[in-house]
Amino acid sequence: MMASKTLMIQEDTYNLLVKLKTKNESFNDLILRLIYAKQDLDPFFGLLEEVDEKELDDAILEARDLNDKIDEERGDI
Repeated sequence: MMASKTLMIQEDTYNLLVKLKTKNESFNDLILRLIYAKQDLDPFFGLLEEVDEKELDDAILEARDLNDKIDEERGDI
């Protein structure tokens, strides 16, 4: 018998997982399917060739700051 673990997730995350789950699929099966799903990266190939490096750095820093702010508001930090 395999060991099992209990995971705590937020209700909104649970609701999203329920929407992704197929009728006869367990949550364990769903999580494995999502982890091992092949990602089609072709649409992104060459995307950054036309982006200014400084612009990209600024956008990354802005996204990180926004993420930190959201984490603080949620009490994750």
